[in-house]
Amino acid sequence: MLNNRRRFSLLLAILLLSGFVTTSWLSYRVAHESIETKNSNDAMPLTTDNIYSEIQHDLFKPVFISSLMAQDTFVRDWKLNGENNPKNLIKYLNEIQEKYHTVTSYFISDATRNYYHSKGIIKKISEEDKQDQWYFHVKNLPESVLYEVNVDNDTAGDGQLVVFVNYKVFDYDNNFIGITGVGLALDTVKTLIESYQKKYQRTVFLIDKAGKVTLNGDSFVGSLDIYQRPGIKKYAAHILENPSNSIRYRHSGKTIYLNTRYIEEFNWYLVVKQISDPSEKKLTDTFKINILLSILVTAGVLLIAHFTFNNYQKRLESMATIDKLSGLLNRQAFDSILENNLEQNKRKGNHLSLMLIDIDNFKNINDKFGHLAGDKVIHNVAQICKLHSRDSDSVCRWGGEEFIIMLADTEIGSAVNIAERIQKHLREDDNECAVTVSFGITEYQPNESIVSLFNRVDSALYQAKAKGRNRLEIA
Repeated sequence: MLNNRRRFSLLLAILLLSGFVTTSWLSYRVAHESIETKNSNDAMPLTTDNIYSEIQHDLFKPVFISSLMAQDTFVRDWKLNGENNPKNLIKYLNEIQEKYHTVTSYFISDATRNYYHSKGIIKKISEEDKQDQWYFHVKNLPESVLYEVNVDNDTAGDGQLVVFVNYKVFDYDNNFIGITGVGLALDTVKTLIESYQKKYQRTVFLIDKAGKVTLNGDSFVGSLDIYQRPGIKKYAAHILENPSNSIRYRHSGKTIYLNTRYIEEFNWYLVVKQISDPSEKKLTDTFKINILLSILVTAGVLLIAHFTFNNYQKRLESMATIDKLSGLLNRQAFDSILENNLEQNKRKGNHLSLMLIDIDNFKNINDKFGHLAGDKVIHNVAQICKLHSRDSDSVCRWGGEEFIIMLADTEIGSAVNIAERIQKHLREDDNECAVTVSFGITEYQPNESIVSLFNRVDSALYQAKAKGRNRLEIA
């Protein structure tokens, strides 16, 4: 019975937990997929578009300034008139720098190779000088490409890193005559990127067409080559081949959302990165709470089932061992108890007495007062027998109006005393259906069989009946 209960409890626990966990997991996966899809298809592209717009507003300014300088008639006329009076151009460059708050402004004449700066004529550029290679690179760009943005040290200034916008200058016949431009301090640009990151709670950086990180915030760590960065490197080629991308991948147990956008004005790619999503953590926490609640609910159900089974088992045991009318043990339960006690007697040599009781003239009570009154008499006699018995004794309704009492560790004399107390109690009972009883009493003999013991006590009761009832006889 116990093993069956354990198996049932285990099966119930498995079914409940499986149901709870499966339901919670499916709900979690559906919600998680919904969040990931929303991030990839809606939130990240929208954020990237917003940052792209702000970059255009904030960083396109030096491109616009350089374009104005390249189209300025003063610059072109001054150059075409023989570059006379360089102070005029230097003054012009200085005004550009002060007006637009750039860190540098310059013009390089292709004819004289003079490097004009807001501070004066810096140098003559040369193809042999590695620091001047940028000029020849820009000069040789395709005709359709009018400018280039690059990050380099400001050799004309204090050597700090500067974002340069190098713009081609043409005469009125569209002949190349030089390069002009301005520069923004890299720290200024980094501050802008940091502001984007803080505002949108995303990692923001820019890469060139070779996959090199050109601009990034101070919090950026790791390789500056996306082909070398863990996780993103397998998507590097795809990013550089497409003007925009929305990528989602797993790295170090986290979901990474990556959105890219090509910025034509700079010939760079804007990369916006988000590690997981705040909603995902809340969802994961909710999933964990659901699992915990599932365990608690399962434990509660098992606890309720345990008490229910116990109560049900006790009721079954009571129904199987207790006589419903008298509230005493039934004959089947009594036989088992008697056998156990006789086995102990054989080992320990203790005394054991048996008392068989019969209600006198019980049929007359049923005939005179009815069966309900007879049932009440049986119940009353049973309670009196129980009252005068010890916890170690076993009182049983033997059948009909007969009762049997097993008196553990009791000699025949003590058994007689108990029988007399029961008789006395019945005599003093003021019940309208007062009755008398007859007793057969015997003591267990060493190595005696149960059949012999019952025969002797039954014979003693028969003698008590034969001798006039309301008496006791000892076998």
